[in-house]
Amino acid sequence: MKLIAIELVGFGKWQQHKIEFQPKNQLLFGTNEAGKSTIYQFVQAMFFGFPAKGKKRKDYQPKNGGAYGGRLWFEHPVYGKVQIERFKGQNKGQAKVYFNDQIGDETLLEKMLYPLTKELFQSVFTFQQEQLSHLEKLNEEELQTSLLSLGLSGSQQLLLSREAYFKQAQMIYKGKGSQPPLNQKLSEYQRLQQRINEKEQQERPFQQLLVELDTTGQKIAEQRQASQEMKDQLARLEKQVMNLPLYEELQAIEQSKTTAVLTREEEEQLLSFFQQYRFLSEELTRLNQSIATQSETQDQTEDYQFYLNEEEHIQQLLNQRYDIDKLLSEIGWMSQSLQQNQQEMLPLEKQWGWSRENPPQLSFEEQVINEMREDIIARTVKLQTAQTDLRLLEEEIATREENLSTFETINKEMFRKNYRQTNKNINPLFCGAGALILLLSFFLPTPFRYGTFILSAGCIIAGVWPLFYQPKDTYENEKKQWQEKLSQLDYLNDQLLKIRADIKQIRKEEKEMAQFVAEKVKENHLGRMDQVEFWLTHRSDITRYLILLNTNQELELQLKEDQRQVTKLAEQTERYTAHLPIAGTSLAERIRVIGNFANRMEKIRFAQEYQADAYTRQTIREVKEKQQQVLDQSKPLLQRFQIASINEIPKKVQRYQTASANHKRKQELETMLLGVYPEAIEPQQLTVRQLELSQEIKAIETTIQHLQEKEQELLYQKQQMLSDGTLDELYQEQAMLKTEIEELALEWSGNQLAGQLLMDLLTELSEKQLPNLLKKATDYFKILTRNSYRAIQLQEEQLIVIRKDHERFMLYELSTGTRDQVVMAVRFAFLYLQEQRNLCPIMIDDGWLHYDSQRKEQLAQLFAVFSEHQQVICFSSDKEMVSYYKELKQPIMELEGAEV
Repeated sequence: MKLIAIELVGFGKWQQHKIEFQPKNQLLFGTNEAGKSTIYQFVQAMFFGFPAKGKKRKDYQPKNGGAYGGRLWFEHPVYGKVQIERFKGQNKGQAKVYFNDQIGDETLLEKMLYPLTKELFQSVFTFQQEQLSHLEKLNEEELQTSLLSLGLSGSQQLLLSREAYFKQAQMIYKGKGSQPPLNQKLSEYQRLQQRINEKEQQERPFQQLLVELDTTGQKIAEQRQASQEMKDQLARLEKQVMNLPLYEELQAIEQSKTTAVLTREEEEQLLSFFQQYRFLSEELTRLNQSIATQSETQDQTEDYQFYLNEEEHIQQLLNQRYDIDKLLSEIGWMSQSLQQNQQEMLPLEKQWGWSRENPPQLSFEEQVINEMREDIIARTVKLQTAQTDLRLLEEEIATREENLSTFETINKEMFRKNYRQTNKNINPLFCGAGALILLLSFFLPTPFRYGTFILSAGCIIAGVWPLFYQPKDTYENEKKQWQEKLSQLDYLNDQLLKIRADIKQIRKEEKEMAQFVAEKVKENHLGRMDQVEFWLTHRSDITRYLILLNTNQELELQLKEDQRQVTKLAEQTERYTAHLPIAGTSLAERIRVIGNFANRMEKIRFAQEYQADAYTRQTIREVKEKQQQVLDQSKPLLQRFQIASINEIPKKVQRYQTASANHKRKQELETMLLGVYPEAIEPQQLTVRQLELSQEIKAIETTIQHLQEKEQELLYQKQQMLSDGTLDELYQEQAMLKTEIEELALEWSGNQLAGQLLMDLLTELSEKQLPNLLKKATDYFKILTRNSYRAIQLQEEQLIVIRKDHERFMLYELSTGTRDQVVMAVRFAFLYLQEQRNLCPIMIDDGWLHYDSQRKEQLAQLFAVFSEHQQVICFSSDKEMVSYYKELKQPIMELEGAEV
């Protein structure tokens, strides 16, 4: 962004004054009180609003009461040329923005300037002498940190904010402090906790009462929850019992064989085909009977008449002749396979004791059985090893005991002597004599008394001497050998006990394994296959037996189904037993007899039709053709709905109607019972479960009542113990103090965290931006010092400058002017790194207080170089700086009253 012009309509001393700016570097020259700072304040007011009135703030409102405000024009990289108009008395001091024939408001201006803010404008893009004056007051460490903050963020705002946060945190809490409020509260909390502990020690029964009361409350809550869950279950059960008739109806519908739904149109078509076919069949029967009446074969009229009446059923039955033959062949094959399988199963059942009612099962995988077998083998080997070790150890112990007995027999004198030594007592003669002499000494004169004292002491010592004197033991080596033998024997006995314990444990494991195997044998119906070895080696026998058993079950089911079909077919032939000799014969024989009868009747029909007149024959042919047409037309529907014969249409239609009604009813029942029966149930178990739940609920409620009575007793005891109120008051005080501590700790941690975050941000900025910053700061510092210094570097977190002769200086070793040059170089380096953003022109207000003529000249040269990238507006009352601008051919604007 670059400033184009400003129009001060009324602002401070300026009235109706317009200033146009150059796009690069320029100097606004004027004496003190010429209005330079007023122009700077006007630019700031146009961007960010009029300054608020205050006692210590300058008021720029015109004294003559004229309009307060003006206009500002700037070039924006996105919006182009933009005009800002702001007057205090208009639009509540809000700005109007004009650009590209459009008008905007204060919100649009903020959007255009973003991320430029008033604080950023003042601290980053404005150079004032006050900033340098502030740096002069800092010590070395503070100056280092400030320069890094200026270079990395453009201002000291991050640093100041961080220090403010840390200072605020220390005002709340210090690690070794005592005055901050959090320190005081923590000390007070410790003292209060100590008082509570002392009081609790005095009232320990009260604590036990609280624990018991809390436990009772938990038990009541658990029992209530269990009671509520059981009541919910009981409510569900009652609902299930109430809807049980509907559930049984639904189960009956689901168990019935449902078929596809028959539409009304399809039903009408099927019934129409049936009626047409029946009419044609009756017509054909009538014609055949007419021919039979006219025929000469009167002796066969009765059989033929029967054939005509049953022709359709007979032909339908004969049409199934292939399926019947196939069915009978399948029955014969399955019967033979079933017999063979049973013969193969008999040896396995005899060998292992299996039964078909409880077939054997082996749920273990082969790998598991192998592991069990290996465990059994390893246990057997371990047992054999332990038994061998036990036998050898018992022999060793017996040998050593015999040697010990021999050793004791040889050295029996040692044991007798040892017994006498251990039973030595006080010598009563000497002790009695000593006591008697001591008693007599009290009656003797003084010189003799001391002598008798000494004599009595000697007698007493002689009497007790056997207690302390032990003569030299002549069997010392033998005793050591005896003790070693005893120790070895004890060790062997310990080993013996350990081995016996191991053997006992192994036998226990074997017993447990045997019990486990026996349980699995019983559970899986393995019969005499009661060894893990059999499970592994004869596993195929179980598999084969189960295959044969399953195969036989499937064959038996299929045989039953086939026999049912045979019985059904045989029942269909029962209607012919009065006219045909088929009673008591097999289905195959019946089909053969019926087939022969039909062939004979067809020959009669052919003869009668041959003898009939041509008209009758033609009519019969037409009727048969129409019958065939009806059959052809109805065939798709018959196949679709699995209707074997057109004569079965009425029954099938009725069945489909019933199925359709059941389907509709099923949908209604499923909607009504949705969520009532989440899983299949046994109706007879509902009542039993209902009674059980009622009893359980009653028992739980009784338990709750007892617990509540106990809780009331405990509460009464607690109330009695709290009658003095001391501990309760301490608890309340502790809770209040804890709340205050938490609030202070939260405030302290917030300040501490904010300060640390800003510190981390500075660290992150330094890692990313510091190398480029130092490089550019070095370039600008060379310009300011005419290459007297060659570099600005950061070593061990300290800024140093390197002179042309490679001598290094810390910042505090530099003169004030050179230090100001370092600050100026760092700030301009930061602005150069922000070149792509170009948020605002650089505003400089006499920022060279400590500069001599040479430094001022180099500073002017820096402004000229830097303005190639960014607009620079310099305010000055220094005539020497004006001369340097002229030498560099940089534009100069003279304010009113200035003389160059």
